[in-house]
Amino acid sequence: MANITSHDLIERLTLGVATTLEKRPGICDVSLSNFAPAERHKIIAWEQRNTCMLPEDLKNFYLTTNGLLLTWKVNVNETSYPLGRMEVNSIEDLTKISITASTSSMSNNISLADVDYNSDSDDNEYSSEHSPPHFDGRSRIFELDPCNGFGKVCLVYLKATPGLPAQSTEIWFLDRSLTWSFLAANFSTYYRLMLMHVGLPQWQYAFTEVGLNPKAKEWFNLYAPVRLHLDEDIPDSEDNCSNTKSETSSSKVDFGRVFKGKTNEKIPKVKSQASTGLLANKKKPPAGQSITGSKSLTALRHGRGSKPWT
Repeated sequence: MANITSHDLIERLTLGVATTLEKRPGICDVSLSNFAPAERHKIIAWEQRNTCMLPEDLKNFYLTTNGLLLTWKVNVNETSYPLGRMEVNSIEDLTKISITASTSSMSNNISLADVDYNSDSDDNEYSSEHSPPHFDGRSRIFELDPCNGFGKVCLVYLKATPGLPAQSTEIWFLDRSLTWSFLAANFSTYYRLMLMHVGLPQWQYAFTEVGLNPKAKEWFNLYAPVRLHLDEDIPDSEDNCSNTKSETSSSKVDFGRVFKGKTNEKIPKVKSQASTGLLANKKKPPAGQSITGSKSLTALRHGRGSKPWT
């Protein structure tokens, strides 16, 4: 078996995204950083320092490469501009961003815990399966990707208990307005999402209520049009499902009440006095006599004789 170089290993780890981008028109200067694997004792030290257990998929990622950085540029009018960026912080840069409020009554500094005003009723706005993280100690939050300053992708330990190691993790996106948006249930799923969006700017906003801005959509139309349609169909499908459920629940018909009292009995027809007298006076013509010899057939159809007064 041939020896695999570290560059080939990183290329396989990114599923050949760098090679694919180099073949795309207008893309240039594709750079894939080559990081050495993280030492195991550094991972153990991180877990002990933060009282958190790294998930197995993220731990295996760090044991393969201590972080990831893939950048690429676009060539517009013979000038290159940086555009794409995929980044995963190293184990040293996986730092905690939640800051508890100061206990000193003399301190006027504002911390993230001071803006964490979400109550239980606010949490109900999110899906019951994914409650939002908190800055006040109920969650432990670590920066996984700085996102070039327009937000943060975070590794979140939910329902953390002081003094006990936290284990359950999810991947969330924190935008500039300090609003949380769920991205993935684990690091492996997030990693695949990152590769499918090929590092396009602000791709995480496709999973927020704000959505992608028009400029980001233009780049998506050029380099990831299929992904754009899929991301836009996610909220539409959720809205359609909720509308269908509401319409189904509101359009139920109680057929027992609608057709209550109706039976299949035939209602007897009441003959009028005029028609009864006409039929009584009508005589069968003798044999050989034509019907036209008595009264007009048209007059009989209309219930009257040729002379109604006789």
